Amino acid sequence: MVVFDVDGTLVKGYSWQFMHEALGTWNSISHYFDLFMKGRISYEEWARIDASHWCGLPLERAEQIIKIMPYTDGAKETISVLRNKGFKVFLLSAGLSLVSERINREIGIDGYLANELIVKDGFLTGEVNVNVSFYEKDEALMRVLPKWSLGMKNCVAVGDDPTLVPLFEKVGLSIAFNPVDDRIEKAAHLVVKNDDLRRILPHVLVNPT
Repeated sequence: MVVFDVDGTLVKGYSWQFMHEALGTWNSISHYFDLFMKGRISYEEWARIDASHWCGLPLERAEQIIKIMPYTDGAKETISVLRNKGFKVFLLSAGLSLVSERINREIGIDGYLANELIVKDGFLTGEVNVNVSFYEKDEALMRVLPKWSLGMKNCVAVGDDPTLVPLFEKVGLSIAFNPVDDRIEKAAHLVVKNDDLRRILPHVLVNPT
């Protein structure tokens, strides 16, 4: 199985921020993320505060915003090649599940786990199910692997940010794709710095786990 981070890896940008910027609410919410990073609030508290700013937003509007998030160059082709070669492709994201749902519709994947905005009667309620916490992606993946009778060493993980460090330490092969800082770069087995995601394929296809 190849496990992809989504925001910053399969798509350009970060879904929470992308939504806020599209709706003009980023300036009023961004300081809460600083509080989380300083340990003043938990990730779950931050996510609920963040999602509360979208209470009453039509789901259709949210989907329209997410639909214009640009794919990383080569993302569609990379997923298609991997699945044609017999790999399972799983998306693991602390971002919004709307992005993973879009990728599933447009490209096709084998599964995903991300944070889900709650919808009632076609409108966002301002609530969120936190399925993937910020630094617990390894634990999130371990919950779903039994479905395919796979272990962590059977997985390749690909991503760009330090939230993946615990996961990178457990999988069979970890690839830092355009890493955002030294922490993720040092934790990875391989580092790929390129605008095109297809550059990871030679490493995955010749390194079966």
